[in-house]
Amino acid sequence: MLETYRGTYFHPRTQFITIDKTGKVIESDNILFPLKKGDEISSINPFFEGLASYFDSKEDNDIKFTCVHLESKKKQQHTCDIEFKTFANGQPSLVIIHDFSDHYEYYQEVAQSRNESVINSQILELQNKYLKEKEDFKNTFIANFSHELRNPLTGVTAFCSVLQKTDMSLEQQDYVEVIKSSGDHLKNMIGDILEMSKIEVGKLTIDEELFDFHKLIEMLAFTYTVKAKQKNIEFEVDFDDKIPKYIEGDKTRIKQVFENLLENAFKFTTTGKVTFTIKENQRRARKVNLNISVKDTGIGIPSEKLDIIFNSFTQLDVTQKYSGTGLGLSIVKGLVELMDGKITVESEENVGSIFKMNINFKYPINQENTSLENKLDIEYKNSLSKEKYNILLAEDSELAQMAVLKILSQEGHFYLDIISNGEDVIESVIHNEYDLILMDIRMPGTHGDELTKMIRSLPVQNCKTIPILALTANLYDDDKKRYKKMGMNDIIEKPFDETTLLSKIYKHLK
Repeated sequence: MLETYRGTYFHPRTQFITIDKTGKVIESDNILFPLKKGDEISSINPFFEGLASYFDSKEDNDIKFTCVHLESKKKQQHTCDIEFKTFANGQPSLVIIHDFSDHYEYYQEVAQSRNESVINSQILELQNKYLKEKEDFKNTFIANFSHELRNPLTGVTAFCSVLQKTDMSLEQQDYVEVIKSSGDHLKNMIGDILEMSKIEVGKLTIDEELFDFHKLIEMLAFTYTVKAKQKNIEFEVDFDDKIPKYIEGDKTRIKQVFENLLENAFKFTTTGKVTFTIKENQRRARKVNLNISVKDTGIGIPSEKLDIIFNSFTQLDVTQKYSGTGLGLSIVKGLVELMDGKITVESEENVGSIFKMNINFKYPINQENTSLENKLDIEYKNSLSKEKYNILLAEDSELAQMAVLKILSQEGHFYLDIISNGEDVIESVIHNEYDLILMDIRMPGTHGDELTKMIRSLPVQNCKTIPILALTANLYDDDKKRYKKMGMNDIIEKPFDETTLLSKIYKHLK
């Protein structure tokens, strides 16, 4: 009889069992579970006790169960589909057990894999959301932090520039230079975290300009000679006079690299000497290759830690004896590489360290006719078409207001209106005709870029063409693109000095 069923329900892992109306086995092929005639069907698994009410049924029934877990006497697990059939003609009931363990196991693996994939996707989405929120928070914090600190720095930097034009003794001039240099260094320190984040996400760009390289080295030499005397150590500058006086490069970033390396050397040197060496290596096609090094006789770096000193927030000294952010060398490496240069380090513990750089700079061939002193007069002042220009300064910082007012009043070419609140800017533009607007980005009320967009849409003569210059410390590429999209013509970075401010203003006046 079972052969008839097996021919109809053929499956290599299927067991057929016939039982009488009391649930006792009449016949079994024992493919999965060993049974003999007279055994209770429930001896396979208590599951079958639930079918007892159907055992003596006089009707046709076909009951199916899926994914039933059964355990053999050998403790082997089976995941089965079960069919229970009764017949109206009085035939013995039929139990068919299909072992689909492999199928269910495969399905479970596929389902688990799919679920894990969905879960991983959701986790990744949540992580990305978290990282974005973290990045947005960090950028907002840095922007606020930077803005609040750079306003007083603008006062320091700008008034140093103004003070330099007054009658002072040579000693006083030197002191003002030190104050200005210290202010610039503080600015760079404040910007370190912002700079590092820019470097890490590839948003920092190098802006090349012509500047007096010799003057930069002289200023550094003077500043760190004073510092060396305070620490009672020696400081030597070995500078190659054959290096071109004027070179093209990002003066701010170059100075930042030199200052970071020198500060690092001075920090870890308590006795002995710091040597700053700048040598010309070769010239080719309007480019000069310089070998630059900073050597000290400080505490040195253990050989096993040389590979990590350029990592962000890395401090080799954990005793807090030496202060710092742990960002200096990381920023140096990032900036040098952005300038297509290379930096290496050699060090011996308790003997000292030497950081070596190799960088290419462009330079003008005709050095004799290159001068930056009269650049403003030659390029801008001589092309002015009016004797007096009306300037609007939208700025809430009183220090920045005073700095701009003092710088412009010395020039004698400007009338200046000052507004401290964004809500009053539009009304002032409607009722006055300005030749140029200096717009602080973080104005109270409405931000400067939004105000610029509103000004450009005003149905007032000159509003679509008036030069609007942003005053800001936020200089991500995304920020610059937004300023331009809103209708701003140029950017003046805070803190600014007299030369930077005037050159930008004269550049955009007609």
